[in-house]
Amino acid sequence: MFKLVRSAPVRSLLIISLSLGALAFSLWYGIAPKQNLVGTESLSSSPDYFITKVQVREFNAEGVMVETMNAEQTLHYTAKSRTLLEYPTVEHFSPSGSWNAQAEKGAISDGSNDILLTDNANATKKHLQSDDIKLTADSIHYQDANQSLTSQGNAKLISTQGETTAETITTYVNSEDVVMTGSVRGKYETIY
Repeated sequence: MFKLVRSAPVRSLLIISLSLGALAFSLWYGIAPKQNLVGTESLSSSPDYFITKVQVREFNAEGVMVETMNAEQTLHYTAKSRTLLEYPTVEHFSPSGSWNAQAEKGAISDGSNDILLTDNANATKKHLQSDDIKLTADSIHYQDANQSLTSQGNAKLISTQGETTAETITTYVNSEDVVMTGSVRGKYETIY
């Protein structure tokens, strides 16, 4: 009968071969590039979160509602520090009057109370001591610091006296002041 005898050099060679194989596998696995399911470029331009059917209510210290905002969807982008709105509507209430606005799109920068409405933007300002005025424009920008609505691009103001167009129309929420600049034109007749 045959007897299987292992020699020490064969055993050492086997251990060395297995060790080298394990080392080679470890190096290959560690050096191999990591693969993402989605490309980095795609992720950097994607929102970090989105919310649908948004309804926001803001109250002052006395518990009185001062603003509402609704949107079909909001998309937040950390890299741009802003939130984009789809079909937003905004209402702002103050003791001297209120305004409401809507558009197809909008944007709010992080940490800001300003709202930029774009694409078929329109707003109605209601002041307690005057008739309502309506604004339409390519964009309407509510600036919280000076409580104003600035319409730009095909800006039009419609009131009981008539229609006025200009490059820029700014109205202040807490007063009856309106500032118009750039190619101001009007058609004044009673239209209501």
